[in-house]
Amino acid sequence: MNKTPFPIRRLTLPLATALAAAALQAQAGLYPPAAPPDSAFVRVFNDTTQGRLDAQLGDKRVPDAAPMDASSYVFLPPGRYDAKIGGKSDKLSLETRRCYTAALTPAEIRLFDQACFNSQLKSLISVYNLVDGTTLTVKAGDNGPAVVDAVAANAAGHREVNPVKASLVVFNGDTRLAAAKPVTLERGKVYSLFVTGTTASPVLTWVVN
Repeated sequence: MNKTPFPIRRLTLPLATALAAAALQAQAGLYPPAAPPDSAFVRVFNDTTQGRLDAQLGDKRVPDAAPMDASSYVFLPPGRYDAKIGGKSDKLSLETRRCYTAALTPAEIRLFDQACFNSQLKSLISVYNLVDGTTLTVKAGDNGPAVVDAVAANAAGHREVNPVKASLVVFNGDTRLAAAKPVTLERGKVYSLFVTGTTASPVLTWVVN
C-alpha cells in the first residue's frame, strides 16, 4: 500500500499557514495592523521647515514627520474630521478603505486621496505634485517612456510596476526639472515621490512604506 500522500498532506497545512502569515506581515508593513475592515488610513507629509509637527485628526494623534518626510499611517473610521497640523486647521473628509496623505505646506493643508495598495507581486510608484502651475510627467530616464504621466498641481498619480532599479526624471511638460535619486523597488512596497519647491528649484523626496 502506498502511504506517500499522508505525510505530504500533513506538510501542506504548515506551509499554507506560513505563506498566509508572510502575506499578513507584508501588508502590515504598509498600513497599521489591527485596523477594522472599513477604516480609512491617513499619514502626514511635512512640506515645511518645522522640525516637529503637532498633528491631530479629531482625537487621534498622528506620529511626527520630519521636514520633507512623511509619518506612518494611522487608521480612523470614515467620516469628517477637524484636522490640526503644524498650526494649520482644516476639515478633512475620509472614506472607507481609502488611503490619504495630508501634506502640510507653508500655506495650507492639502489632502491627497488614493486606493490602498495591497499587491505582494508589484511595487507602487506614487507621484505627489506640490508645485503650483505645473503638470508633471515622470519618465524612466531622460529619453525613456512615461512612468506616471500628466500629474496636475496639487494632485497625485500612481502606477503599479515590476520591482526593478528605477532611475526617474521629472518633467514639467517638455521641460526637465530634476532627476530623482535612484531607488531599487521591492515587491509589496509603496514608493512615494514628493515634488515640492518651485520650477526653478525643485525638491524631490522619496518616502517608502
